[in-house]
Amino acid sequence: DPGAMFPPGRLVVGKVKTVRDSKGGKKLVDIDMRESVLLSGEDRISIDDIEVNEKYTGVVTRVETYGAFVKIDNSDVSGLAHVTECSDSFVKDVQNLYHPGDLVKVQVVSLDREKGNRLAFSLKASNFVDDGDSSDDDDGDEDAMDVDSDSGEVGEEHGDDDDDNSIDSDASDFVAKMAAKMAAGGDVDEDSEDESSSEDDDSDSSGSDSEDDEEEPVAKTSAMDTNVGFDWDTAISSKPQREESSDDDSTDTSSSDEDDDKAAKSSHKSRKKAAARKREEEEISRREAALADGTADESPENAADFERLLASSPNDSEIWIKYMAWHLSLADTDSARNVANRAFDRIEFRQEGEKLNVWTALLTLELKCGTDKSLNDAIDRASQQNNPKQVYLRVCEQLDKEVDAAASVGGSTDLDTATKRADEMFAKACKKFKSKKSVWIAHLQYLLKGSRHEEAHSLLKRSLQSLPQYKHIEVMSKFAQIEFEHGSAERGRTIFDALLGKNPKRMDLLFVYIDKEVKCGDLDKARALFSSVVNPSSSDRKFKFSDKQMKSLFKKWFRMEEEHGDEDSQERVKDEARAFVSNSK
Repeated sequence: DPGAMFPPGRLVVGKVKTVRDSKGGKKLVDIDMRESVLLSGEDRISIDDIEVNEKYTGVVTRVETYGAFVKIDNSDVSGLAHVTECSDSFVKDVQNLYHPGDLVKVQVVSLDREKGNRLAFSLKASNFVDDGDSSDDDDGDEDAMDVDSDSGEVGEEHGDDDDDNSIDSDASDFVAKMAAKMAAGGDVDEDSEDESSSEDDDSDSSGSDSEDDEEEPVAKTSAMDTNVGFDWDTAISSKPQREESSDDDSTDTSSSDEDDDKAAKSSHKSRKKAAARKREEEEISRREAALADGTADESPENAADFERLLASSPNDSEIWIKYMAWHLSLADTDSARNVANRAFDRIEFRQEGEKLNVWTALLTLELKCGTDKSLNDAIDRASQQNNPKQVYLRVCEQLDKEVDAAASVGGSTDLDTATKRADEMFAKACKKFKSKKSVWIAHLQYLLKGSRHEEAHSLLKRSLQSLPQYKHIEVMSKFAQIEFEHGSAERGRTIFDALLGKNPKRMDLLFVYIDKEVKCGDLDKARALFSSVVNPSSSDRKFKFSDKQMKSLFKKWFRMEEEHGDEDSQERVKDEARAFVSNSK
């Protein structure tokens, strides 16, 4: 952690690499604090010094699937060791064999100077069998980086190491070496390093001798002048040795505490990973059980479930519509449209009803999430592939539901907008299909549901003018039924009476009339209708029903009394039936 290693205010020694301008006009200085750079007195290796078949030490900087990149020590030269040159045996994954920061030995296999000095290395162990120190390098990177506790010297491999994380600028050996180098004029060779090491040994031995004296402070000699009022030679302390030992104890204690904290964090992460794996396994087990017992087909949860269902039932419009709804729940309208278009291609041409259901879902999607242009385009496409009248009726039905939803919410603006869209669509449908009674009936029902009675009666007159004569009775009958449900029951009775007066043989009209009276709860009027047929002398109506039709009428009357009447009313029906049979003889 650089923030922990170099807190603000810490004194450091470094080598200025570059000075550059920042955006704010300030100067930025790049400093290199690596020990290998500060203490290196020998010439650095350049690309011109590299020879084929030569062997060098280096550090792995990056590992890819095709090989490992290695940087030669004491240089800025890097090259690639291809996966075939990383080991004598077959390597499936190079990342399991090498990691960034590993100390390695490489042999130069090729050097292509025409292609920008491209280097190729070999890491095969067979290339270093004859080397005397090959076994030492194979023992691991940590042995090459051990610090001698008696002399305070850093090992030879550590001096060549280019790893930034292994450097501590406050180490006593580094301060002594740095001071000796600056005193000698900047060049430090192997002899000067030996001399500085011997000086460290002497200082350590003098420090150990001072332990025999009772708390006698050791006189400190400044190794270098930095003009900051601070002595860099931390190997010699100005305090008694007893205080140094107590500091060491506290350092050991804090180190052990840090180790405990790291162990606790590692244990916590392990528990979290184990819990996550357990949850994943439970979810997999649940899905497998659902697939085995068939419950996964009842409630699909992802795209794979829907695709599996569609593979087995491509003509099922319900699955396609659920798939579209699933995409809409994720706010992905484009994917929902794509699913609908796929359904039109996958569903067989004979399954017109299934296709119409998917078209209805797409039209509803455009009503909710699309624009007027996209809605009109969808209506035109649907009309080309389906019965146009059915398409317009489905759209009008959806708009009618939208008006009801806006009315239940109570927002006047939304209600006005929804009503306007519905009125336009119903008017367009009636104009386009003026000879179709179902379109006019749907429009009449929409107006009466909205308590727009005057507009409904005006539309009824227009429909009778547009429709052929044989459709008038059914339209009038439907309008009377809608009056019973959403308008005035008296207006409905008036229309039924007029129809029965003109069509005395239409028992179906009579039965519908009676059913509406029963549904409204007016049993007396229903009984009066039955009596007017059985006893025509008591009424102005002159029904002309056959004996078979009269039998059906008495059955219906008796069923009504069984459901809503009592025993007396049932006996009355039986008496009326006996009287009618005796009179007919």
